[in-house]
Amino acid sequence: MGRKNSHQKSKNLKKKKKQGRGQAPREERVKPNDHILINEFLVRKGQTSLASEIISYLSDHEGERFRSVDLAKKMGYEESRQLPGFWYVLHKLQEEGVLDKDSKRCYGMAGQEPPTYEDVLVQSKQFPRPDKQHYSVDKTYTGIITTHPNGYGFVSVEGFDDDIFVKADNLNTAIHRDEVDVLVTKVPPTYQSQQSPHQRCEGLVTAVRQRNMTSVIGTLQRKNRKFVLLPDLKKILPEISIRIKDAAGAKTGQKVMAGDLEFMKNGSVRAVVREVLGEAGSSEVEVSAIARGYGIDETFEPDLISEVEGISDDYGPEDLEGRLDIRKKVVFTIDPVDAKDFDDALSIEKLPKGNVRIGVHIADVSHYVREGSALDREARKRSTSVYLVDRVIPMLPSRLSEEVCSLNPKVDRLAFSVFFKMNPEGDVLEHEFRKTVINSKKRFTYEDVDRILKAGKGQYHEKLSILEGISRKLRDRRLSEGGLEFETEEVRFRLGEKGEPVEVVKKERLDSHRLIEEFMLLANRKVAEYITKAFAYKDKTPYPSIYREHGSPQDEKVGILANFVRKIGYQLQLDGKSKNGAPNVTSKALQGLLKQVHGSNVEFLVNELVLRSMAKAQYTGTSEGHFGLGFEYYTHFTSPIRRYPDLIVHRLLFEYESFRKQRKKVPAKRLKEIGGVIDEVCIIANEREKSAVEAERESIKLKQVEYMSAHVDKVYPGIISGATEYGMYVRIEEFAIEGLLHMRNLNDDYYEYDANTYSLIGKRRKRRFQIGQRIKIKILKVDIQRRTIDLGLA
Repeated sequence: MGRKNSHQKSKNLKKKKKQGRGQAPREERVKPNDHILINEFLVRKGQTSLASEIISYLSDHEGERFRSVDLAKKMGYEESRQLPGFWYVLHKLQEEGVLDKDSKRCYGMAGQEPPTYEDVLVQSKQFPRPDKQHYSVDKTYTGIITTHPNGYGFVSVEGFDDDIFVKADNLNTAIHRDEVDVLVTKVPPTYQSQQSPHQRCEGLVTAVRQRNMTSVIGTLQRKNRKFVLLPDLKKILPEISIRIKDAAGAKTGQKVMAGDLEFMKNGSVRAVVREVLGEAGSSEVEVSAIARGYGIDETFEPDLISEVEGISDDYGPEDLEGRLDIRKKVVFTIDPVDAKDFDDALSIEKLPKGNVRIGVHIADVSHYVREGSALDREARKRSTSVYLVDRVIPMLPSRLSEEVCSLNPKVDRLAFSVFFKMNPEGDVLEHEFRKTVINSKKRFTYEDVDRILKAGKGQYHEKLSILEGISRKLRDRRLSEGGLEFETEEVRFRLGEKGEPVEVVKKERLDSHRLIEEFMLLANRKVAEYITKAFAYKDKTPYPSIYREHGSPQDEKVGILANFVRKIGYQLQLDGKSKNGAPNVTSKALQGLLKQVHGSNVEFLVNELVLRSMAKAQYTGTSEGHFGLGFEYYTHFTSPIRRYPDLIVHRLLFEYESFRKQRKKVPAKRLKEIGGVIDEVCIIANEREKSAVEAERESIKLKQVEYMSAHVDKVYPGIISGATEYGMYVRIEEFAIEGLLHMRNLNDDYYEYDANTYSLIGKRRKRRFQIGQRIKIKILKVDIQRRTIDLGLA
């Protein structure tokens, strides 16, 4: 009986314990968005302190992933009242991209930090924007979706102040860059900030309007009886399968370009290999993959090549008709040592009273690339030459770009020239536009000219010296009238036989660079001014043309810039408020800031941030001026071999001038046709220029990490260029390369991020790491695929 009672008690006790374990959480259950508990916890603990603690823990357990409740318990936050605050900070870190969450709802360190500290800062946005529209619940909007490697996405809608957050379950087969309809399901009641997932506009994709991705670059991996493509762009989320018969003979581990994308009902994608690039990991193959990833084609159609090869560079009377023959004049080019195409050349002659006649001679590409031809259509589609770290992908086939059109030395070439009569002070007294035939007498490099100027002697020294003196006056005047000049650090690489980087060389900005730059700016400016003022309708509206517009700095970024420089000890003078309440800034104020930081350890960083705070220069059909240069009128005329808009401007200037000389007006029908062409060209040119710039940057970053991979465990001096909650960015001075010193690699103390000073401060020893501070670092790890360089203290 006793044993029975004892057994029953034991059974009941176990049952109670079991009930206790199961029921306690229900009794203490809290809501994730309980703002009272969140505020209570954060006031006691401190949001920044907890964020640093989470990052430090996950950094120490890199490669491991945890559910939020498990992570909280492992870090000692076991009380249910602590969880809402813990989750709040965890979600914020995830939203900022510091952490990521996988499909199993487990958290870990994000796969990739922003590549530079400038990227960290410019991601900040003023919110809400008073000059933008706000979303409403249950309304559908159309925009472009950007997906995240962790499975969710954001839809950007033009004219609205925020992106719409879309959970993974609500993507509805949409993939990165699709144009989609999104139904807004939630608008935060406060609509005041983006500090947590509970304060974001949310929605679900209801339809995919247009698939903007037509090809994918990636590495093949064999999976049973098919291949799976692992995209280089990690934002592409669905599985991409390729049947063996559709693989074009490619093998596992090879980099390919896949097209003919077929979107299956289950959300997966089927594709066909269109090009085999080579073995993944090969230096040359990886650069090719970058180019293809941005839609940049390195090849031309065989028919087009055949057509171009038939073009002769011998000139008959019809080619020279109406041209000014200056083949006996001294004309020369000044270009980089590795240049293959020569767009521009200079000449100078002395005139009475100390005046000079300066000629800016530009390759006459329009003579060969006729409007509407197959060659013209191809050039328009490409719109720009692309200068990657190990190759040039030309807008025009090399027969034209490097031979027939290029102003090569000792050969006759056709040009479109601008002649300036100038006085010794750099004032333009007269100007003239003429089609010419020239013969370049010398091909200078920038270094050649710089040596001649410094030595005070050498071939054409007198001519070069006069040009250099006038260019200085042009530059001084441009800066005094509000133009900006940036000193940014750029690098070039000496490459080995297989395209691997063997040396990093900082590019030095020479007086010879400035000489050429000022005369090209003068030519571009005068062409834009002349077209605008000399050719107009009866109502004085200018004839259609292409302009290079550069607006004033973006309002929301001015505040970020001013706040940043103030915290590191500098001042940006703001001039009142703009229409939408954001701060205004003048070019004089920006000039003042650049002078303040000149020669300091943060000069390169502030220069980059000022550049990125400004509106993006773009091609447009209206003359709105160029803020950065301080010009009222500006276009691109001087590089038609490598920029399609320049070619259009050549055609327009010649056509308008021809009508003017005949005292005729351009027919209205023709002007309307030109206007339509310009609208289309501007759209294409802006898109292709953006792709070219991004591809160039990515190729440079690739070579930087490839180079540093051979320097693991070596120690270098560096300058702290940024501080965040997950560590600090350090610029290695010798190579102008930036890496990340992660919190997990700061082992001498527990560091916290101080947002007020953009610094990291040790909790015990109070050691401070401040932007601009010099430190010694050690290269710990380089990940070529992720393009990251991990640093440690030396």
